[in-house]
Amino acid sequence: MSTRRRLSRLLLLSHIGLVLMFAVLLLATGVGTIRTAVIGQARTEAERSVSEAHQRLHDWYRELNVAGDLLAEQPTLRFYLARGQITKARGLVEDFHKTSAVSYVRVQQGAQTVAEIGQPPPGFTTGLMFDGHGVAWRVVQRGIANVPDASIVVAEAIGDRLDVRPATDLINAQLLPLPGKVAGPDDPWNKALREVASSGEPDTFEALGKIAAARIVRVREDDGRPSAMLAATVDQQWVEHRTVEWLAAFSLTGILTAVLALALAVVLAARIGRPFAQLAREAERLGSGDLETPVVAPATFLAEPVALAASLEEMRRQVATLTATERNQREELDAVLDGVDEGIVGLDAEGHIRYANRQFLALVGRAREEVFGQPIDDVLTPAASEDGPPTAATVGLPPTERVTPAGQMRHLVLRRMGTGGDPQVLVVRDENAIEAARAMRDRILANLSHELQTPLSAQIAAIELLRDHLRGSSDDAAIQLAEAQYRGAMRLSHLVDNLLESVRIESGEMRLRREPVDLAAVVADATDLIQPLIDQRNQKILRNIRPGPSFTGDPQRLASVMVNLLSNANKFAPDHSTIWVDIEWALDAVTVWVEDEGPGLPPMREEGDLFAPFRRSPKEEPRERGTGLGLAIVHALVTAHGGKVITAPPLVLTGARVGIALPLTEDA
Repeated sequence: MSTRRRLSRLLLLSHIGLVLMFAVLLLATGVGTIRTAVIGQARTEAERSVSEAHQRLHDWYRELNVAGDLLAEQPTLRFYLARGQITKARGLVEDFHKTSAVSYVRVQQGAQTVAEIGQPPPGFTTGLMFDGHGVAWRVVQRGIANVPDASIVVAEAIGDRLDVRPATDLINAQLLPLPGKVAGPDDPWNKALREVASSGEPDTFEALGKIAAARIVRVREDDGRPSAMLAATVDQQWVEHRTVEWLAAFSLTGILTAVLALALAVVLAARIGRPFAQLAREAERLGSGDLETPVVAPATFLAEPVALAASLEEMRRQVATLTATERNQREELDAVLDGVDEGIVGLDAEGHIRYANRQFLALVGRAREEVFGQPIDDVLTPAASEDGPPTAATVGLPPTERVTPAGQMRHLVLRRMGTGGDPQVLVVRDENAIEAARAMRDRILANLSHELQTPLSAQIAAIELLRDHLRGSSDDAAIQLAEAQYRGAMRLSHLVDNLLESVRIESGEMRLRREPVDLAAVVADATDLIQPLIDQRNQKILRNIRPGPSFTGDPQRLASVMVNLLSNANKFAPDHSTIWVDIEWALDAVTVWVEDEGPGLPPMREEGDLFAPFRRSPKEEPRERGTGLGLAIVHALVTAHGGKVITAPPLVLTGARVGIALPLTEDA
């Protein structure tokens, strides 16, 4: 048997299982959700970084334009250049270079370079350009007013102006040349650059190699000419770091939630399990036999334990009342059983004594403690039978046995009420004169039946030879006398057989053969056997005998059943009447019906009265008297075959309709 668990522990385990399952489901669904959210955040960061870098790029353009305008509009520079004071003009340019953030400054007058300070750009075409290292430069050229053929060139590398985030943020903004101007591999990154460059529309991309998200826009000059690509990228490591951070926060939140849920589960399991544990203790107390202490309802917010406690209390009161009633009835029954003249013994399934009244103890001469729990065979032993087989003292009761108390010589009569193997009740008493007389009657009937069978058989054989001898004779009187003798001998033989069969039935000595039965042939043989009696009264038999499957039984006893039914129909039906014999086959049973046109079955107070031996109709008596054993023998033999005798209203006119229903199954 499996180990039983407490309700509170099972509730706690179920809550823990649910919490763990919920946590696993959240983790399984949360990883994908978090990663999707982080990718979305990476796209947002890339778009924001591009916007900020684009603003910084415009600021750079504006600052460089302002620097070029300031230098070109410097009056002192115009004054020096107009008078050819080259040295002073160069010094002014050097001071301007030092005070400004411009990387390169050049002043040109005609073919003469007045001043050139700083690292020169990769070219001197106005606008945005890239050097061999991919570094973006911005070149601004301005003319100097009132100085013919004079101009200035201001240039500056972009440097870290686009670095809107620290390098540790793994978010970078960069200015790139237009695709085609700088050769590159045909990878997803370059494909994305070319796509934006060709369409001119900014776009956001994901999963470009080690780049988780990128925002790319095309940069135009003031005249609308595209000059470069501005891109902000979010490294894959940024996504991984953020995913880990979110998962850590998510896990911490989940752990805290699980801890709270488990704490709540412990509290709820204790509160739910406590009243049921209390009820279990109350039920255990009731089971131990304590019916006096009331069942206390547990203090709980649950309705079920309170209702269960009320039911237990009601059950306790009812059981206490029934126990008291049963105790009183048992005492009354003990008083009644102790007052009867016969000994009463109760046996268990193994045949041990579990009850004995006072009269039984007096009959066997023992105390109550000496017989309780003892096998009945050790207390009562079978007596040596001098009176033949056991007999039934009363119709409908089991047969009696003659026994002797162990160690004594007196004879007792025992009747077993119940079947072997089941708990039984034995009725024991002294053997009286009535039982001795009944045993003598049964012995005389048995001996008489045996003694009459031999001369009857010889007489029937002689009459059959006489009938065969007179069959061709013209002496009608002799033939009629032979036929009358044959019918009388057959009826007398039938009566003797019934008497002998009744003795066997009452004594419990009847045994059935177990062999295949062809019921149609048995019925046909019985009708042929009874035919001389039918012919004597000018009756006729209409047979509807259909063959069917064979079954296991005693053909000779079943033939006796049919002969008794047909004999009753022959005796009670009037002359020139009809007797019907039908066989109805079903899947698991067969029924044989015998119907006549006689007065019908007599009214009986109980169905068992119809099959009592020596019972006759109170009003009708046939012309040829019988013993009243026919239906009793039919009932006993059919019951021994596992079947039953049934009656039904007649189908034709009035009369009796009696049938026997026999099972076709092997286990019957």
